[in-house]
Amino acid sequence: MIPETIQKKDNRAVSPWFRVFGGGLREAKAERVKMAPEGAMHRAESVFLGIAIPLVVVAACFDGLSRLAGPWVAWIFSLPVAFLFMHVLVFGLRVGGPLRAFWAWSLLLGAWSGWMISGGGNTPLRWVAWAWLIWLVMQLPALLVLAWRGIMGMVGVVGIVARVILCLAVHAGMVGVWMTFGWPAGLATGLAICGLWALCVFRPRSGIFGPVACRVDGPGVLLTIDDGPHPEDTPAILDLLDEHQVKAVFFVIGDRVKEHPELAREIVARGHELGNHTMTHPQESMWVLGPWRTWREIARCQEVIEEVAGVRPRWFRAPVGHRNYFTHPVAAALGMEVVAWTHRAFDTVDPNVDRAFRRLVAHKLNDGDVILMHENTSIARALAKRIIPECRGSGAEAQ
Repeated sequence: MIPETIQKKDNRAVSPWFRVFGGGLREAKAERVKMAPEGAMHRAESVFLGIAIPLVVVAACFDGLSRLAGPWVAWIFSLPVAFLFMHVLVFGLRVGGPLRAFWAWSLLLGAWSGWMISGGGNTPLRWVAWAWLIWLVMQLPALLVLAWRGIMGMVGVVGIVARVILCLAVHAGMVGVWMTFGWPAGLATGLAICGLWALCVFRPRSGIFGPVACRVDGPGVLLTIDDGPHPEDTPAILDLLDEHQVKAVFFVIGDRVKEHPELAREIVARGHELGNHTMTHPQESMWVLGPWRTWREIARCQEVIEEVAGVRPRWFRAPVGHRNYFTHPVAAALGMEVVAWTHRAFDTVDPNVDRAFRRLVAHKLNDGDVILMHENTSIARALAKRIIPECRGSGAEAQ
């Protein structure tokens, strides 16, 4: 069957740095089982904090005992005192979950580190204090990234307004740079903003403006077919899918659903899924559409599919993958995830079916891959004959 979700899992990290830069959730390969869905920490983070926090606590206890009773007492009692100190904090303060515990320990040890450095302290231990303060400083860029993600994760009108305010703030900052440092600096800032915008919009898998699902959960690959329904291609592709017992997601255009409602219903009747591909497929202008035109394009397609086929799409794919600044809050408000792909054929620009097929399989198809092909092209049926058998037995297979 078609996977229930294609969104990336949380990596379980509690520290901002590991949450942003610590990678995704991984399987416990040695155990040959997947990690439990809840209740565990990020593996690399747990090792790092499991070493770093006790090390700094021991250093703080050694420093305190040295000041109070001399170095010999510190050498003898720093480890047992650190052990008791950590247990008192864990069981006495009851700071709550892992996130609160992380910040409680971080700020407490950060206060000691700052005091140690500013007060002179035990010279050999200053490097421990400096190391912990550097670790805390490393959280700042990660916190900015998380703040950005928080804004990009806002839904609906609230999300649109937040993005507009952020856009105005960024451009006001550019004007401030221009007025303060002159036009060369202002121009460079403006070009940097334009470059970031282009990266976010024209790179289909970019997650800077919001999360983009590129892989499926579970075994096998998922076949996705854009730009239908088409009166000749859709029935032929449906027959091929039935022949090989493969299920697919059809990202359909609202206007074409209105033209061929029977085909949209047939897709659903045969056990496949419909995705939202906008109402009019504005591939030349989607990347610069404002919030209300974006809303109309996505919402109207959603309404047409629901009216015609009786289903409500849960996945959205922008024309050519070019999402704009307002795509994510609109799609999320309408109950959809934004979807890209891992393999594409470029079948809309290259009419050679052999080359298109080779692009899809140039890199080995792995579990979780998302394949993109199109209807309404000169090679749609020929390409479908080549690629659909490759999807047999995948996570999208009929049960």
